Amino acid sequence: MRKQRFWYAAAAATVLLAAGCNGGADNQPSPTPTPTVSSPTASPSDSGSPSPSASVSIPAEAMAQTPEGAVAFVKFYISAINEAWTTPSELILPPLQTSSCNSCAGFQEDAKQYLQKGQHLKSAPVQIEAVGPRAGGGGGTEFVEATVREVAVEIVDSAGAVSGRSPESTAHVVFALLWEGGQWHVNGVVEQ
Repeated sequence: MRKQRFWYAAAAATVLLAAGCNGGADNQPSPTPTPTVSSPTASPSDSGSPSPSASVSIPAEAMAQTPEGAVAFVKFYISAINEAWTTPSELILPPLQTSSCNSCAGFQEDAKQYLQKGQHLKSAPVQIEAVGPRAGGGGGTEFVEATVREVAVEIVDSAGAVSGRSPESTAHVVFALLWEGGQWHVNGVVEQ
């Protein structure tokens, strides 16, 4: 079920990316609160949220506003998805994505569902097999293409009892990134 939501949400954005859209947002800053950055560490401030804010430490190489920095950010974002699903935590992903990213909302919903059910993935399911910049970026937007493999891992409860397995799949995806508030944010994920 999670795999389908993961890739169907990504596929739904394909039309938008093919039309030159950056994942559903115009090139104006998002009206939602965004993290503030004072160094290679991002500390989000979301005064509109009743839940406590998370501190997300973004690697220095992923903070560069370059195509290479965008690639490093995508690698970091994938590791954040893995952390959100294995911990689980619903505080990890929001500071790294825009509110208009439908695929991101699906990743976030998975983390939230694991947390609510008292479950988590036993190990990191998402692996990057290949990643690199893609032409078409500029003006605060970058595109990164990646071959992403989701391996089957056990879904366990807090006592370690196995309740299922995550699905296995491989996909070629394009991440649309938006530079906002001094850092990259995932603004769309499209399966190719």
